[in-house]
Amino acid sequence: MYLIYNVKDSIKRTILMRFRYVFLLCICVATSMLFCRQKSQGPIVARVGQHVLTLDDLYKSIPPEYSDFITREQMVNYVKQWIDNEILYEEALRQKVDREDAIKVRLMRMKQDLLCAEMINRNSISSQNIQISDDMIQNYYNENKNKFLREKDAARYIQIVVGDATTAWSVKTQATPDNFLFLASKYSKIPVADPRTVPYVNISDIPPQIAQEIATIRVNGTSNPIKTDLGYHIIHVLDKQPKGSIRKIEEVRDDIVNVLSTKTQNAAIEQMLSGLRSKMAVEVHLDVVPNIQKNVNDSAAAQKPHVDSTDIN
Repeated sequence: MYLIYNVKDSIKRTILMRFRYVFLLCICVATSMLFCRQKSQGPIVARVGQHVLTLDDLYKSIPPEYSDFITREQMVNYVKQWIDNEILYEEALRQKVDREDAIKVRLMRMKQDLLCAEMINRNSISSQNIQISDDMIQNYYNENKNKFLREKDAARYIQIVVGDATTAWSVKTQATPDNFLFLASKYSKIPVADPRTVPYVNISDIPPQIAQEIATIRVNGTSNPIKTDLGYHIIHVLDKQPKGSIRKIEEVRDDIVNVLSTKTQNAAIEQMLSGLRSKMAVEVHLDVVPNIQKNVNDSAAAQKPHVDSTDIN
């Protein structure tokens, strides 16, 4: 993805990373406190002291988007984690850890982060509701082509793979750009991709035997059979692009959509924050923030030993 980050974007990303961490940290504890300390229905799956985890609690703990994919093994692991968390939680209460000043501060920060994350979530635009037009994609591409330069030589190709040399040379003698797909459907032991959607692959990521052959073949040309552990390959080169060339818009379309979607999301969040700022008294004194890098450099310079030129022969 190709993004230009300003300070505000960086801060937002840092906050969002903290939110993800907090959610992961709190999921089991929150589930225990929210579900298992209420009267729940259903068979009891586990019990720690007076607190129980029912089957209903277990299902409620699964995010809806994962309910169709979670396995029994994952649910069993969750139950084990719930038991451990309950034991640790009860012991922490017994030792009055929650009453320590440092822990109170951390709990307050976690609460603040969770509420901030919920505010952002409630005011974010659903990805399904973000409309990125072809014109927006084209304009971004035209204005940012320097961000889409290739870092390595690349090629697009399709191939026919057969099991023996005789068949491979027979296919080679028959192959033309027009009948290559027909021959592939008839002889190849691996599926052949649609040439219209075949992506560019960095030459350095292609098996060496095939990469060497591609380097010598012109675009729209077909190679002699190449032997690998998989069999005999007949390569048809669709295109080649050198390092430093600009990637085509079709290659970077998804990246551009992600960038524009992120900008739209950030704009919605900024609009919400701007409205909230206008309602609250906000005071900032950035001049009191020290220049740490300058202080480090000054300290390093002070510690560097002085060398008199007269000491150098």
